[in-house]
Amino acid sequence: MGWEEHTVINIKMKKFKDPHQILQIWFSSSFPIGSYAYSHGLEALIDDKKIKNKVDVKEFLDALLFYGTLRNDYIFIKSIYNSEEINELILASASTKERQIEMIDMGNSFRKIMKDSWELSLPENTSFIYCLAKAGLHFNISFDDLIKFYLQSFISNSINVCVKHIPMSQKDGQSLNVVFINQIQDFLVYSDKLTLKDIGSSFFISDIFSIKHENLESRIYLT
Repeated sequence: MGWEEHTVINIKMKKFKDPHQILQIWFSSSFPIGSYAYSHGLEALIDDKKIKNKVDVKEFLDALLFYGTLRNDYIFIKSIYNSEEINELILASASTKERQIEMIDMGNSFRKIMKDSWELSLPENTSFIYCLAKAGLHFNISFDDLIKFYLQSFISNSINVCVKHIPMSQKDGQSLNVVFINQIQDFLVYSDKLTLKDIGSSFFISDIFSIKHENLESRIYLT
């Protein structure tokens, strides 16, 4: 495939029988890309009392999935699987400085681990989802598997922020994780025909509070 010559420096393919084992490792809390350090604007929303309970969290994550960041990430990852070279477009889609920091820093962390431990070299200063999609292609992981793990991991991390800082009970957090198993399936049916022409967001409150987060007096998270 053409993308391999363009983007991958070191191609030493390893054969793994079960791609789910790879994905379990990549999205494990022990995989050090630092995703726990980012709240994607949630910290500012909680600080401003815009998100106060389980219902608010579900509404926020639904909007992020169907109308915001995760919708765009789905389109970007699918497009990379279809051999599109779109890292610059992905970075340009960041609505705030913090969002771009989140993309690049996590991407560089993922890239370093891929090179050091998985013998796969990827370009520097590329977004996390770009690196993730390229690694998925390299290790023959299907798009369907990769996107489900990615979406569930993103949502689970976001729920964990809310459990810690609203605060919200562990029971409510796990109940939301269960709810979003079906929400993700519904989204994947809805999003099947989305292309790069559909990139965009109507979930502006998430972007606004990403900007507000930059000026919080006391911050736990980087975004």
